[in-house]
Amino acid sequence: MITPRSTRLVRVPDLKAFRRAIAELAIEGAPLDARDRLVVVPTRAAAAQLVRSIEASLGEEQAVVLPDFVTTSELVFRLAERLDPAPQVLRDPEREALAMVACRTARAAGYEPPFRLRPGLVAEVLRFYDALGRHQKDVETFERLALGLLEPGAGDDRGAERLVRQTRFLAAAFRELEARQAAVGADEHALRVRLVESAAHRPCRHIVVAVGDRSCDPYGLWAADWDLLARVPGLERLDVVVTDAALAGEMHERLHHLLPGIDEVRADPADAARADPLLVVPPGGALVHEARDREEEVAGFARRVKAAARGGSLARLDRAALVVRSPLPYVYVTREVLRSAGVPCQMFDALPLAAEPWAAAFDLVCSAVGTGFARGPAIALLGSPHFRFATAGGEPLAAADVSALDRGLAEHGYLGHLPALQSLVERWTSKPGSSGRTARQIRAGQVLVHLATELDALRAEAAIATHLEILLAFLTAHEASPSSDDPVRARELRARGAILGTLAALRDAYGRFDAEPVAFDDTAAVCRRWIETQTFAPHTGEGGVHVLDCASARFGDFDDVQLAGLVEGEWPDHTRRSIFYSPSVLRELGWPSDQLRLDGVRAEFADLLRLPARRLSVSTFALEADALVSASSLLDELAKSGLDAVEETLPAGRVFEHQALGLDPVDASALEPGPRAWANLRLAEAGRADARFRGATAGHHARVYSLTALERYLDCPFKYFAADVLRAEEPPDDQSAPSPRARGRFIHEVLQKFFEAWDRTGHGSITVDTLDRARAVAVEAAAPLLEALGEADAALERARLFGTAISTGLIDLVLAIEAERPAETVIERWLERRFDGAFALGTGGARVGLNGVADRVDLLDGRRLRVIDYKSGREPDTKRALQVAVYALCAQETLATRDGGPPWAVQEAAYVALGGAKRTLVPVVEASSEEADETLSDARARLQAVLDGIGRGEFPPRPFEPRWCRYCAYSSICRKDYVDDE
Repeated sequence: MITPRSTRLVRVPDLKAFRRAIAELAIEGAPLDARDRLVVVPTRAAAAQLVRSIEASLGEEQAVVLPDFVTTSELVFRLAERLDPAPQVLRDPEREALAMVACRTARAAGYEPPFRLRPGLVAEVLRFYDALGRHQKDVETFERLALGLLEPGAGDDRGAERLVRQTRFLAAAFRELEARQAAVGADEHALRVRLVESAAHRPCRHIVVAVGDRSCDPYGLWAADWDLLARVPGLERLDVVVTDAALAGEMHERLHHLLPGIDEVRADPADAARADPLLVVPPGGALVHEARDREEEVAGFARRVKAAARGGSLARLDRAALVVRSPLPYVYVTREVLRSAGVPCQMFDALPLAAEPWAAAFDLVCSAVGTGFARGPAIALLGSPHFRFATAGGEPLAAADVSALDRGLAEHGYLGHLPALQSLVERWTSKPGSSGRTARQIRAGQVLVHLATELDALRAEAAIATHLEILLAFLTAHEASPSSDDPVRARELRARGAILGTLAALRDAYGRFDAEPVAFDDTAAVCRRWIETQTFAPHTGEGGVHVLDCASARFGDFDDVQLAGLVEGEWPDHTRRSIFYSPSVLRELGWPSDQLRLDGVRAEFADLLRLPARRLSVSTFALEADALVSASSLLDELAKSGLDAVEETLPAGRVFEHQALGLDPVDASALEPGPRAWANLRLAEAGRADARFRGATAGHHARVYSLTALERYLDCPFKYFAADVLRAEEPPDDQSAPSPRARGRFIHEVLQKFFEAWDRTGHGSITVDTLDRARAVAVEAAAPLLEALGEADAALERARLFGTAISTGLIDLVLAIEAERPAETVIERWLERRFDGAFALGTGGARVGLNGVADRVDLLDGRRLRVIDYKSGREPDTKRALQVAVYALCAQETLATRDGGPPWAVQEAAYVALGGAKRTLVPVVEASSEEADETLSDARARLQAVLDGIGRGEFPPRPFEPRWCRYCAYSSICRKDYVDDE
């Protein structure tokens, strides 16, 4: 039985009358009448704005009872709460678990879908099922209409045939889903049926609808919702409040179709003749403020607000609003830009839960498990501030422990897999007397082994509920609660609660309905998709300008408004397409046309043009992530609006922190205390001419200098200072393959083993005639080293060493260079010869402590030397490189001390570059060259200049190649930016 009711279409001319009409309807009648009244609004932010409008319309001493404000998605469930007995409502996780089971059951029954069932796709199946119900199409009607369109062409069209199979599968899955849901509870569609069939003990007697129809309003009511409001027992009054602009299109006819017999009433405001707002435009005649990007657009808003507040045209900041089509990404951009400008702001819009730090912490766990505890994800997990990991003795793991482990794993080429990790940590532990960094990496490695063992069960297939139980136990056991004085403590705890609550709900749902074993990747996909669809609504700020989406802004009362982000793709936004059917099929199933949606967006924009009481500005931008974007077609409505335009030139002045610091004279007073103290210290004039401000320190003297470190000084003096004076370690290479340094060590070891084996054969110099024999020796020498690598790494290194059908191997390059040399007798060969001691380098002056390893020194007959240094990368610059020349000098001095007699002459000194260089052989001292002494003297002089610079403490940031700064490991502590400016 349908209760007789008053159904009215309340027409209003603009948004001010819209808010007033809703406010009057919300509080009319006796105070307790509000307990049986619902007001349907688009968002929670809209409800907050409407409450403010109601409070502003009341006197200071007047009090009212407010009705319940519900969003479109909450309406059915709020009405169902009044049913007696209360129905068992199925939660969304439970419905998704049932949908997964229903899809598998339909497939097992012979309805094979033309796609692979995945968690995300099952969620889309459920979404499509809900859309059918909201458009008042049951399963039988869907199947009949869809097959009627698709079956005639299925015999000749493979695409149509796939769609036919898809339709039959979906229909079977929907029937199975409905049967399973009916046995355990009710979804929103079943609740609508029960609400119509059963009268509530205390029904809702008055509903005020402040949204439109779904066909033209993304927050509007569905056809099934309108049908429910027209038939639900106990409802006595239904008021639909709509502006004239919204009714100008097909919305008017559609409402009369959805609510037959609806009465139209006019609610004109008392001040119907109030003036339209002024359109504030930039100088030059344009109607729109154009910015480079979103950040500059928000910066323009901050400038206008500050100018209006200082000029007295804006009485309070909370009377100004930045209105955008969608909250993202403006909620993030505006927070920092407005803070920098000193403009407080308040936001009510929900943020993605996936953007909260705790969601990233959860993702670290999933990534670590999914990659088999590979180095990158494992180190990120150990270093996360959201977890607390302790050693076996209960001591918390320190950041230095994690850093040491990261370096240790990188140096050993660890790529993941728990047994490999256990073996590596056991190898470290078995070495006696571990201390320093080794002790730290052992401590962190043992913790990682424990964590990996704790989570290793997730790598086996199991029910989703089982996986989630292990995950929840891990997260709660190792979580690190924020300190009580942490300013983001409340927000972080709420985000944590939301994520753990989501995981617990999924665990309970799948534990109740779906015990099918799946891989952990599928479980992680379910969790990530759910977290990505959840929103998180921290109310930001208690005062200041408002940042609102356009649907919520309609309910706010403002003096000054800027409509921002008027670009294509946002105003209007792109419609979300169905992944199952084309628009032509969907229209037959009740989906509205895109034209209705576009008409709704234009009507909404027309209303927003008259939202503020005094001033309106409209802005767009040109770049989105360095890509050009087009201005919105809605801007055409601006010229037709009839608003009076007034040009405004913003006064020049400092508004933002970067301007306070970047413009002369620098003013640090706008900064917070901590940054202000640092800025004042930097700005202090005392000592600015001191060399210490340009990379000079007290002199540094080491007992022994590494030749690699001295070359680092030539690369950049500050890099030497950071690495060899401060002892700041470079971060390890973040890549899945062995690092270049590890590969270099491997190549050097292969070459050492090869030359040792070749010398044992007694064949002498490598010639064209002995190339094949030498290559065979190299293959034999490399075999044990390759076997020690993993299968994949061994195959890759074998191809690099010995080549493929389309590439030349490194061994072939080395052998070719050897064969091109004249055959000479090698009396003795030093391989990986370490020079460690004090050397005069032939100068006769003070001796210098040097340390280095020469890859190869050949002692030739006639007291001649050949020095070769192998580089696994590109060829070095001989104007900068020191090593091979200094190794030659050290070898001369070592041999003179050992043998006495005439000095040994340097026959050849060269680099062999094996990293795809333009030149493989890079000579420094060429055979039979008369310039050998001059070259060695130059190297000696450059070495002495380096030592003098280090001794004087000169460590300016002065890279040999400025482009190296982009890849420097010490850029975070380097001051090259301001030193160059000076």
